[in-house]
Amino acid sequence: MPFSEPGRYAGSVWRFVEDQNLSSTMKLVDGTADQATLEALLDETKPPVPEDCAHLHYLMFTPFRYPARTATRYRPAGERRGVFYAAEAVATAAAEVAFYRLLFFLESPETVPPERPFEMTAFRVRLNVKHAVDLRRETPERVVELSDPVDYAPCHALAAEARTGGVGAIRYPSVRTRGWNVALLDCAGFAGVRPTALEGWWFRFSGRGLFAVKRFGEGRLDFPVEMFAGDPRVRG
Repeated sequence: MPFSEPGRYAGSVWRFVEDQNLSSTMKLVDGTADQATLEALLDETKPPVPEDCAHLHYLMFTPFRYPARTATRYRPAGERRGVFYAAEAVATAAAEVAFYRLLFFLESPETVPPERPFEMTAFRVRLNVKHAVDLRRETPERVVELSDPVDYAPCHALAAEARTGGVGAIRYPSVRTRGWNVALLDCAGFAGVRPTALEGWWFRFSGRGLFAVKRFGEGRLDFPVEMFAGDPRVRG
């Protein structure tokens, strides 16, 4: 599947995580030394961190550590090579969180959404990728093909071809909201070794969908169900 001539991609991107690993182990120990020992023991049970990612902060190397349990847009199920998904704006990244939380409960109708808010951490990293595919340079027809909400086959083919051609990232439009996402295919694309910013966000289900509020500072986002009506899993 040919693509346009790759170019450099440089900029900051955002990703959300449910960062509970440290708070979870705090419940089991009596102090910081015991917690460090427990964390080290738990880490030994996990897959090894790829050598070219080992120098990075764990929030950055984690997507490259585990094989894909299910297919994602640029990663087939079972693929061991990682993909770091992020968005150029925190609101675009938050829309992904809201969509997948909503989808979980739509596909599990017997499960009742929680009444209490749930917390997520947004973190920002800098990227500097020498060779990146930017879907802005593709034809509108090609972008539509690569933006199907449920059929990832064309995207998987593009990712495979991109890796073969030495491409380190794919910039693509969000299918959830306005904005652009980035799929980083290689740890070498990080411009630093640690996140450059962290933000706490509260998400809550409502009768209309979900909304999110930033823990500190200004930040409020609404994600009504109809925002995701372009996905047949939501329409159904």
